[in-house]
Amino acid sequence: MVDISYICRRTVVSTQTVQSGKRHSLSAIDRAMEHSRIRIVCYNGTPPEREIGEATKRLRESISEMLSGFPMVTGRLERKEEGEEYWVVKCNDAGVRMVEARGKGSVDREKELRLVHWEDMFQKIYFWSTFFVQLTEFEEGGVAIGFCCTHLLADPICATMIIKAWANTSPLGEQIPINPPL
Repeated sequence: MVDISYICRRTVVSTQTVQSGKRHSLSAIDRAMEHSRIRIVCYNGTPPEREIGEATKRLRESISEMLSGFPMVTGRLERKEEGEEYWVVKCNDAGVRMVEARGKGSVDREKELRLVHWEDMFQKIYFWSTFFVQLTEFEEGGVAIGFCCTHLLADPICATMIIKAWANTSPLGEQIPINPPL
């Protein structure tokens, strides 16, 4: 059984600013999935000589590079017009929420969701992040990356492409060109 201790919660922003006033309307299919969310957990080994916390730091820095190619991910939801049910994403560089944690022990299938952070939308939607990342480094080695987002903005394929783009960000900060599906 895994024992998780949470270290901190922060907001990570992209390294490049988004064009002012940029918005993205959501389709009827997107809106149909409003109350659903996608949860993905990826596991990766770390070299035994690596200090605990080093992998988290490198991942935190590389996600900022990746976010530059996905302005919708760092945006916030808002209503299209007063009284309407339609959502739009205001691409405003508000960032994604990231939780850093340390784990001890092994993960069983029933407890795996503890590796994915999620916060329900509250009254002031402008402050609510639509994407969450949890980085859990294990004392025995390895890291779990928990990714969660509202299904309004991404389906499992899009979420996988975002994670792949993050994985393709090199340690030198150079990003492999991608065409965001969002």
